[in-house]
Amino acid sequence: MIGLPITTGPFILIIGIQEGVSFAGHTARGVLLGQVALIVFCWAYAFAALRTPWHLAIAIGTLACLATGYLLTQVKVSPWISTPALIATWLISMKWWTHSDLPEEKITPPRWELPIRILVTLALLISLSALAPHVGAKVAGALSSYPVIASVLGAFNQRRFGPAATVATLRGLMQTLPFTFAIIFTLGLLLR
Repeated sequence: MIGLPITTGPFILIIGIQEGVSFAGHTARGVLLGQVALIVFCWAYAFAALRTPWHLAIAIGTLACLATGYLLTQVKVSPWISTPALIATWLISMKWWTHSDLPEEKITPPRWELPIRILVTLALLISLSALAPHVGAKVAGALSSYPVIASVLGAFNQRRFGPAATVATLRGLMQTLPFTFAIIFTLGLLLR
C-alpha cells in the first residue's frame, strides 16, 4: 500500500487548488519523473540498511534521491520518454534488489512512536507543499516524490525490527510502483 500515490496524489490536488490545473499537470509530470528518484532512494536505502545503522541508511538513501532528483530536473523530457525510462529503471532495480538473510529483530515500540510517525510525515508533506510555488512545477513534482512515508516507515522499522524488515518493506513499496506510474501518467495527461 505504501507504494500507492497516497502522498503525491494529495500533493497534486493541493497544488491544483493553489496554483491551477495547468500547474498541477506540470507537477504531475514532474512527479512521474521524480519516481526515478524514489526508486533510487529505495534501492540505496535497502542496500545501506543491511550495512549501516538506520540514520546513516536514510541519509544515504536521501542523498541518492536528492542527487537523482536534481539531475532529472535539469533535463526536459515528455512523459512519453520519461515513462519508458522510469519502467526500465524499475525493472533494473527489481532485478538487482538486495537480499537479506538477517533475522528480523523484535523490539517493543514506545507509545509515542505512532504519533511521531504521523507528525513527521505531516511536517514533510506541508513543507513540500509550501515550497512548490517557489521552486516551479517540475521541481515541486520531483520534490514531492521524496519518499516521505517510505523514509519514515523505513527508519522506524529498521530501528524496531532490524534491516531485514526495512529491505522487505521497501521491496513491497517497489512492487506497487507500476500502479502509481499509471495513475500519475494519466494525471499528467489529463491535467493540461
